[in-house]
Amino acid sequence: MSEEKIYCYNCFKPIKEGEKTREHIPAKTLFEGYDDKYKANRITVPACYECNQGYSPTDRDFRNLIGIIAKRKENNQITAKAIKSITKDKKSSLTIDSLGKVTGVILGQDTIENFHKKNFKGLFYHQYGKPLSDEYELFVNIDENDYSTMTLAMLGYLKEHFIWKHSGHEDILSYCLQPFHLEISNPNKEDLKLSENENIIIGYMKYNQEHAALVIAVRKSYLETIKEKHK
Repeated sequence: MSEEKIYCYNCFKPIKEGEKTREHIPAKTLFEGYDDKYKANRITVPACYECNQGYSPTDRDFRNLIGIIAKRKENNQITAKAIKSITKDKKSSLTIDSLGKVTGVILGQDTIENFHKKNFKGLFYHQYGKPLSDEYELFVNIDENDYSTMTLAMLGYLKEHFIWKHSGHEDILSYCLQPFHLEISNPNKEDLKLSENENIIIGYMKYNQEHAALVIAVRKSYLETIKEKHK
């Protein structure tokens, strides 16, 4: 009897024997400075070696973001790691004036968005036992001060109708990921079952009590239908 194929959470490809790795959702770097009680029951998903290693720079840059914006003393060690990382890579991460003074830090938005997309796909795999299809396009909202009416409605939908989960500890990653259905009744706040043709799936993720993002997965065919209606 042949073994069931295992697919990479990120690239959807079957993982060859001996090449399976585990991707931590979120990255282990966000647990730096926290004791073991925060690290229990961390979510991991199967990943091919290429995808696992390919996200290492993304994980580092997001860790640096958390370190830069951190206000909670619990994240002091992450801040220390971020400063060390950024200082070591002066040319690409720091802006320096003519007098040699550091005036800012450069962190690419694409890199930060890719971190959220990676985690969204990982949480989807963990929740539904299969990779998110490439039939979906992912959109990331990271500016909580500039959420649209629709974005706020989606966030309210998650908060009102579902129980939130966490990976390792709620102080590191708390999240909610669900299909987006209008006018639902869900008094027990149970996870919705995933149909074959969900048009929209949304997920909100909050990291280290410092930063959050809403990720929206829209089926590409549905997106084209919307575009046609608005021509």
